[in-house]
Amino acid sequence: MSSPATALAYTPTQPGLPRVLMADDHNLILDALGALMSSDFEILTVDSCDSFLSAVDEFKPDVAVLDVNMPGGDGFSTARKVLDSRPDLPIVFLSMYTDSSYIDQAARVGAKAYLSKHVPAQELVSALRSVLDGNSLLEDRTDPSGSSSTAGKADLTARQREVLRLIAAGSTAKDIANSLNISVRTAEFHRAAIMQRLGLHSTAQMTRYAIANELS
Repeated sequence: MSSPATALAYTPTQPGLPRVLMADDHNLILDALGALMSSDFEILTVDSCDSFLSAVDEFKPDVAVLDVNMPGGDGFSTARKVLDSRPDLPIVFLSMYTDSSYIDQAARVGAKAYLSKHVPAQELVSALRSVLDGNSLLEDRTDPSGSSSTAGKADLTARQREVLRLIAAGSTAKDIANSLNISVRTAEFHRAAIMQRLGLHSTAQMTRYAIANELS
């Protein structure tokens, strides 16, 4: 794993693994996530918008993780610049801000996911795998008139409500996969999507939500 720095003339160290470019202004977060995910991905970390833009050209990532607030600019404008030249690059925002306005802005920019820094590292891994498979955690966040949707029971798809009911009943991702005849990865994707749409950060919160909305 590379230390946060401007990425130039990058030489791959783990050929064959998906390349993840991670940008954050906190080196501790970069180091921790890089270490946790190094067996699954080829990771390059940078700590500024300028470094991020350079790394997109030099590292040629398969997916990019970006914070909202970054030295040298903001994540949204940086994402726009990148997607102008690399519209095929999946971008995932990882931020401490969970207000729906940030999530909606990420969707408008063209990001594939917006995750809270409160989620477990495995949720980020699942999200990265999902967007690499062509999925999006930010689909259908606006109605046909262009206004933002609000978090709530109506904001979930029928399948997501099924998954939420099973989660509230104590089912694991493997249990959900077996019950719904889907893959474990797809079950994890649905779990992450539900948390994203409802702004929830734990199984306990999802269970309380399911009970409060008579989904359990």
